[in-house]
Amino acid sequence: MRRAAPALALLLLLAGCSSTDATTETSSTSSSPSPTASSSPSPSKPAFNPCSGLSAGPVGKALREKVRETTGTSDNPRCAFLPVAKGGPTLNVTYLEFGGDFDKAFAAMGQIKGRVSDVRIPGATAARVVVHASRKVVLVTGFVQVHGLIETVNAIQLAPYDAGTMRDATEAVMRTLVATAP
Repeated sequence: MRRAAPALALLLLLAGCSSTDATTETSSTSSSPSPTASSSPSPSKPAFNPCSGLSAGPVGKALREKVRETTGTSDNPRCAFLPVAKGGPTLNVTYLEFGGDFDKAFAAMGQIKGRVSDVRIPGATAARVVVHASRKVVLVTGFVQVHGLIETVNAIQLAPYDAGTMRDATEAVMRTLVATAP
């Protein structure tokens, strides 16, 4: 799985998985035993949905194409922005409750294919973006930690695409996630 992270994210986006499924996948790629997946909220605490601070208008503006928001249900939250036009960009957000060190969690994923860079986001403990572009597709994955919460933004677009726009949109969503994190 050392190079499979972008491919896994791509499959999750294309399959339209809920944040529950995507978080389960995320936690399985991390070899750390301490994370608590978002799919198991405590009975007294409702499930967190990272879409609560996001909406289709600003996300679509960042992606430069119209998208529609899908939030799932209170029992099975999902945060996805799906293309209105065929072939348009798709973006989804998952999260993992994790109180450990961001760099150790990132390193546990193994070698990630793509250009990895740290990002400064006010209020974030740490943030990192991975851009993997091929002839047919661009996949941008952003990881941002706020206290004990790591949120992951996956953005994908088939060719023709603008990798810079996809990266900028991912970072804009990450900034909003930090500003609205619980």
